[in-house]
Amino acid sequence: MSDALEPPRRAAVAIPRAPAPAASEIARALASLARVGAREVRPNDLDARDETFIADMIPLMNTLYDGYFRCETELAAEIPKGPVLIVANHNGMTGTPDMFCHMTAFWRRYGVGRLAYGLMHDTPFSFPVAGAWLNAAGAVAANPENAERALARGANVLVFPGGDLDACKPTRDRYKISFGDRRGFLRLAIRMRVPIVPVVSAGGHESLYIATRGEGIARALKLPERFRSNVFPLGVALPWGVVAGVPLPHLPPPVKIHTKILAPIVLDHPPSAANDARALDSSYGQVVGAMQQAMNELRSEGRHGLFPRGSR
Repeated sequence: MSDALEPPRRAAVAIPRAPAPAASEIARALASLARVGAREVRPNDLDARDETFIADMIPLMNTLYDGYFRCETELAAEIPKGPVLIVANHNGMTGTPDMFCHMTAFWRRYGVGRLAYGLMHDTPFSFPVAGAWLNAAGAVAANPENAERALARGANVLVFPGGDLDACKPTRDRYKISFGDRRGFLRLAIRMRVPIVPVVSAGGHESLYIATRGEGIARALKLPERFRSNVFPLGVALPWGVVAGVPLPHLPPPVKIHTKILAPIVLDHPPSAANDARALDSSYGQVVGAMQQAMNELRSEGRHGLFPRGSR
């Protein structure tokens, strides 16, 4: 078929910059951080999400989003209302600036009243103060039960299927979607009959250098059994200098984050297919294939990292 007969490709919508916050808004955000930081962390409680806290934080997050990380987020299509599984790649170890940018872009586009949660590994919940902040922002422990309960409430749920494997991948592999053999997110989407919205981001992995995930070392130390960690990363990051094994959150330099939110994917399978290997493999190829193509586009455009080639 000739190009002339193909439907025109819809132009991506870019999320615009926000106005500079007033001093009173920054003061309110700092006060809210102090107030919420003293709370008990409840990783499995959907009601720990605090809409007032999120609203107070938006002006401060906008400043970091626009001024520090120079985030650029494009939408190929709007995220549907109702229960949706948002599937993203992961960058930059546990100090992931891309996760911060996803949250800010979502709230800026859809408002804090739109119910949304993010599935998070157990470890960040134990970080003093920060664990309470993340919990109040909508982070819940990454397990199928929490995901199902959130989707049953009609929420948008953000998941990073690659987890530590993707977040701690070597710098040389930063443009690869690294989900390993994980199919849990597909089982969830099929079982709950919800669309998948893929999100692909580049730039965050240039905030540090990772030489290796150290999966062999992790297995030798029995980290998967002891700490649910499959990695023992070796690399260099601020302010720690050398990183050896403990993926503590690092201080990212002002890397530019470029994100593409792709069109929803509806997996045309009955709920019983959640345990069908062929259906899962087909769905995996569909979702990860679309994400890898988008990642290749981000790499080609070059509008990310410490030294981006420009911005739209």
